[in-house]
Amino acid sequence: MKRKTAAKLIAASMITAMVLGGCGNSGGTASDGDGAKSGEDESVTLKFTYWGSGDEKKAIEESVDKFMEKYSNIKVDLMHIPNEDFLTKLNAMIAAGETPDISYSASWKCQMGEDGLIYNFYDLLDDMDLKKEDYLSTCWWNWSPEESAGPVQANVTTNLMYNVDCFEDAKVELPPAKVEDAWSWEEFIDVAQQLTLDTEGRNAKDPNFDSDNIQQYGVMFGTDWNVYMPFVYSAGGGYLNENMDGIGLEEPAAAEVIQNFADLINKYHVSPTAVQKNAMPSAATALASKQTAMYIDGSWNHLDLMNSGCDWGVGVLPIDENYTTFFDGGSLIIFKSTEHLEETEKLYLWLTNPESSERITELYRTLWLPVQTEYYTDEEKLDFWASEELPARPKGFKDAIVKATYDHAVTATEIDVKNFNEINTLVQSALEQVWSGSKTAEQAMTEVKSQTDPLVGGTYSGERS
Repeated sequence: MKRKTAAKLIAASMITAMVLGGCGNSGGTASDGDGAKSGEDESVTLKFTYWGSGDEKKAIEESVDKFMEKYSNIKVDLMHIPNEDFLTKLNAMIAAGETPDISYSASWKCQMGEDGLIYNFYDLLDDMDLKKEDYLSTCWWNWSPEESAGPVQANVTTNLMYNVDCFEDAKVELPPAKVEDAWSWEEFIDVAQQLTLDTEGRNAKDPNFDSDNIQQYGVMFGTDWNVYMPFVYSAGGGYLNENMDGIGLEEPAAAEVIQNFADLINKYHVSPTAVQKNAMPSAATALASKQTAMYIDGSWNHLDLMNSGCDWGVGVLPIDENYTTFFDGGSLIIFKSTEHLEETEKLYLWLTNPESSERITELYRTLWLPVQTEYYTDEEKLDFWASEELPARPKGFKDAIVKATYDHAVTATEIDVKNFNEINTLVQSALEQVWSGSKTAEQAMTEVKSQTDPLVGGTYSGERS
């Protein structure tokens, strides 16, 4: 959906929501349909829309059940919507006057903030006894310096995952877990070649290697922005150019990074083509079945890896100079049309507190990373969710995931770049030609600028991203 179209829909929806649902009031004192007041003992119903895998869906359901046990006057209607359909269905609900009270969200939330649909989270901090300083500074979804959709609900980060057995079988040293020991890109390619095997067991460094018949790839990687942007930032490039009036992915620093990834496929044959990858399973299954020895993608794969039964580990990204990465994730947004703000705030606090319930704790120990600063700076709090005794926290987790990201984090691209969804959809489409080898990264990114640059509106922070 184009930004102007979305803006018109959201604006129209705001009016509809106000007419049909009534404008939201704070403190849980808004009138219900029969004129009653929402109080501590009155039964109220909240609507919560969210997405997530089967495991996440079940965890949310069970945690919300515990919430309703504690707050017996609050009923929560859960609506699970697949991620790919989420915004379309949410917009339809808003237009129909059926806006949820609280919801998962992606980068489109900032447009909703600008159009007045959601609360400025900074205005709610005192109500919930929270402080801005309690959270990691790079994790705020702001649409202006004074207005925010809130902090990331639960962090994820880009990381290198690997099958330990593949390394041991090839007698190759495991990936480093500390930033100071990170591989260079050249070292990474060398390792990936040693781990790529054809059907005769020859690796990609063997002159007789058969690149048309590969049984184990050295590496697979996600092809979205979250994978290549840490490398772009580390190389001194950006998603946008210096003036922030156009994309910067065609510039030398960024284009070289993207080309490096494409070369893993088309030059070194250590990673599957897009067509081959489409026929392959998810990251966890590909690693567990030894279809790949390494995988660069998001830490959301750790829950599935924990359940895969394989011996797996995590390492720092192969960036040996100016290591730069980010935490990322959506935030919970609270709509202004809610008639039960006080109760919605209670649900918000429950869902974002790593210690609110057993199931939420499990999510923060497997799928999510906390966003509150104390869970990184207080050793007891850190061990609570990042102890390497936990099944989803393999050896090296604290160094490769926690410390490497916490010490080297910038604001994630999608959090800061205006109109990101629309721009990135065009970029992703253009990159398909790079992954296929039909165009170089510089060519594809230069050609797409005529489509993307009219959408570029700078960043919410005012700094280059």
